[in-house]
Amino acid sequence: MKNSIYLILFVLVTNFGFSQNKSSHSAILIEYERPYDYVQAENNLLVKAFLKLNIASGFDSIELNNGYISKIKYENDKAWAWLPVFGQPEIMKIVATNTGLTQEQLFTPLVTSDWDYFKDGTFHIISSSHQDIAWMDTPEHCRHERINDIIVPALDVMKTDKAYHFGMEQALNLKEFIEEHPERKDEVIERNKEGRFTWGATYNQPYEGMQMGEQLIREMYFGKKWIKDNFKGCDAKTAFNTDVPGRTLQFPQILAKSGVKNLFVSRMKEGFYDWTSPDGSSVLTYTPGNYGWAVIFYRLFDEDALEAMRKIQNRVKMWSDYYGERNLPPHFAIVISNDASGPTNYGKVVKEWNGIVRNTGIKIPTLKHATVSSFMAEINKEGAKFDKLEGDRPNIWSYIHGPGHHKAVTASRKAGRMLPSAEIFSTIDALVHNNTFKNYPSKELSNAFEESIYPDHGWGGKNGHITDSIFRSKLEFAANESDRLIKNSLSSISNKIKTRKSRAVIVYNDLSWERNDVASVKIENPSNYYVVNKEGKAVPSQVVTKNDEKVIQFVANKVPSLGYSTFYLIKGKKDLKVNKEVTPNSLTNDFYTIQLGDGGIRSLFDHSLNKDVIKSTKFSGGDVLTLEYTGNGAGEFTQMTKPEMKGVFDPNGKSHNAGYDRTSKHTSQWRVINDGNVFTQYESKTLFKHTQIVQKIKVFHHEKKIDFSIDMINWDGTHNREFRFAVPLNMDNAKIKYEVPLAIAEVGKTEMKEAPKGWAWGGTYDSKPTTIHPREVLNYIASETKEFALTMATDVALADWIDPTREAVDYPVLQGLLLASHKSCHGEGNWYHQTGDHHFKFSIKSHKPSDKTSYQFGTSSNHPLRTVLKIKTNKEGKLPSDMSFFNVSDSMVRISTIKKSEDDDNVIMRLVEMGGSDKQTTVNLSQPFSELIKTNLIEEEENNINQSGKNMDISIGKNAIETYKIIYNK
Repeated sequence: MKNSIYLILFVLVTNFGFSQNKSSHSAILIEYERPYDYVQAENNLLVKAFLKLNIASGFDSIELNNGYISKIKYENDKAWAWLPVFGQPEIMKIVATNTGLTQEQLFTPLVTSDWDYFKDGTFHIISSSHQDIAWMDTPEHCRHERINDIIVPALDVMKTDKAYHFGMEQALNLKEFIEEHPERKDEVIERNKEGRFTWGATYNQPYEGMQMGEQLIREMYFGKKWIKDNFKGCDAKTAFNTDVPGRTLQFPQILAKSGVKNLFVSRMKEGFYDWTSPDGSSVLTYTPGNYGWAVIFYRLFDEDALEAMRKIQNRVKMWSDYYGERNLPPHFAIVISNDASGPTNYGKVVKEWNGIVRNTGIKIPTLKHATVSSFMAEINKEGAKFDKLEGDRPNIWSYIHGPGHHKAVTASRKAGRMLPSAEIFSTIDALVHNNTFKNYPSKELSNAFEESIYPDHGWGGKNGHITDSIFRSKLEFAANESDRLIKNSLSSISNKIKTRKSRAVIVYNDLSWERNDVASVKIENPSNYYVVNKEGKAVPSQVVTKNDEKVIQFVANKVPSLGYSTFYLIKGKKDLKVNKEVTPNSLTNDFYTIQLGDGGIRSLFDHSLNKDVIKSTKFSGGDVLTLEYTGNGAGEFTQMTKPEMKGVFDPNGKSHNAGYDRTSKHTSQWRVINDGNVFTQYESKTLFKHTQIVQKIKVFHHEKKIDFSIDMINWDGTHNREFRFAVPLNMDNAKIKYEVPLAIAEVGKTEMKEAPKGWAWGGTYDSKPTTIHPREVLNYIASETKEFALTMATDVALADWIDPTREAVDYPVLQGLLLASHKSCHGEGNWYHQTGDHHFKFSIKSHKPSDKTSYQFGTSSNHPLRTVLKIKTNKEGKLPSDMSFFNVSDSMVRISTIKKSEDDDNVIMRLVEMGGSDKQTTVNLSQPFSELIKTNLIEEEENNINQSGKNMDISIGKNAIETYKIIYNK
């Protein structure tokens, strides 16, 4: 920045210069030397100014219309005068007394006296530090920097400056600090109670749409609840997700029902919003436009108070109408934050500013250090009106996690699905053991959940290979721990089940609706057995190889909600007839007639719908595509980078496919690799340039379901490649629906209606959210018309429905994004090579349009039935052969979790309404309870519901997430 600035004073239109014979068409420039040299005057300040005058001109004074006169003095070939700092633009005369020469021009004071709506208001300097867990370097490096270069100095400043405020955006930062400096805990508590050092209400700042529902809720457990539980009298009233340009539908509800008052975001149009979830709950949201720009560009407080006033006035004038129209209190925030930024104390500027206000008596806003929470408390007053905002903002950075880190995010999603199941069955285990939580694995579950949400939005970055490996290790630990804990609890429960013969197979259902599905059990010499149900009737079964071991898979029907059914292995053979016709490349059963060809399914005729549901004019059903992807996943762009078909036509006009390939362009030789009365499975192999693609298609005979397994073998990690799985549909004007955390979203309906605006280095976010694709999805994506629907269950994190190639078809092509080998957007960041073997699974089902069918099919496909084999008979068992421990009368009211209370030995149950309508539902319990208490999302008691017995009668609003404490009879 230059040492001085120039304010050009325009010449008055009439006369254009001197009032005598000599004339000028140029305004005389005025220069203010920096720092400003000013003195107190009556009700104003005078600042020393230099005029671009030659001494020979004879000018010796300045006269303003308001009567103010200043002598012009000449020193060191410069003319200088004292000019008023505050005032309105007015005509000034520059006078040469000896010659009578006068020049008139417009004079605009350094700071105008009109502060409009904010004249009696307050400006809040909000100093904070935006933190990725890593990104700037490794997690350990950044942890050390956070503690020693940011938090410690901020606390030390507060010891000497009682007016200084600072904030960290997440609770994880506090946890790290207290682990390092437990001796400063009381100091942290005191600063927080004073409102001077605040911490964000979430554990970290994640990709909200990447996490499963309970993972997103646990952000509040390890954030706000942890702070309240461990720092007496402290609270976190504001949540931050500052960097990521994406919001999921239910996040406002999660915040509101956890007691969070405010949400701070950026990369969105500056202003205040009442951001509402589908259930109607909302959180007051503030965005400064972009969190780092006041530091990087505006640099408002780098000099003195006068320069700060001059710069800020230009910013806030544009906000007077906005505030006035909404009746907002005249408080304005200046956010001083940046990536890993430390504390900067602007106390000197604050003191100087407020002294000027006090001494001049001019109506100028006061200035103070503040936090987001204290600022929002001033804004959120009675009568204030906030723009209502509904819908989600699809995340344009989503390439960075699922496609960029396939194995890590697969582990994250497994942990997110299975840790609630581990909680549920661990709770059931405690209940069947006389309602005692003596052996409940509280610490193990807590640790696994925390590890499962540890990775935030800062994948990659400097030394990103280290960060990514740490993230993956934590996620894989959490996923493996969920398996271990489920296995332990099911084994314990199974010991309580009465069996009437040996080799009982207890089949467990971890979902809150009755299920028909396929179960697996491992036993030596599986070919020597068949399976019967509790009535002794044989059920379809066949031997398969799973993880290099032979197991029996069998049809398990009517497995109760959150319960189990008992089956038995019987020695011998039992051939059950199945209605099917099988050839090496075609199949007919009760549900479908299928024709296989190059790249996958060429025809899929649904018998009940009487319709071919696949449209294979361009792609086959189950096709695998590879394209070029040159994006970075995350970064300062405003639109997602689309894949390309580079080189489809070379300059000579010859077809050239170096950047694009698909399995349907190769000859597929299908073969049957397993055929039985449960399913028939086909396999085909295709060699791409950089990997071998192995496609397996499994057609079930007792359930309307087709599984696709896609194996990428020996992927060589070539840069800028992308792979997709595709199912083209015979539909026109279809609706696209997909699962997001704790809700079902619909393209064109559930998004924000307007472009979010806000800024990135690459421009303004001016694309409407409805246009964004691909999208983050959880268990499924579905396409439907009035005639029929097709649901695709997926185990990948991103899905699309629009043909990504040239001459795109206008019918839906459901896709799962398998993998993308791109580079971190950090200048020193790593490539996401992901070399080696990768395995993906999808399932499809065509059906009449039904959100219930789509949701239950998609969810069930990623929640396999679990089994426990009991070789010996247990005639002493107290539990029956089939049982539901918890059952909901409306299957679209899902039990999200059942767990031990965090604060006592009672039971917590969380319900989620998934159907989008108000419900009266009943939850049937296997044991009577004596008391029912409604809590908020982090288990704080709200009111006692006067109920007891085995039935909970619940009124739940559309899309609501509700939590209850169940007190059992002791």
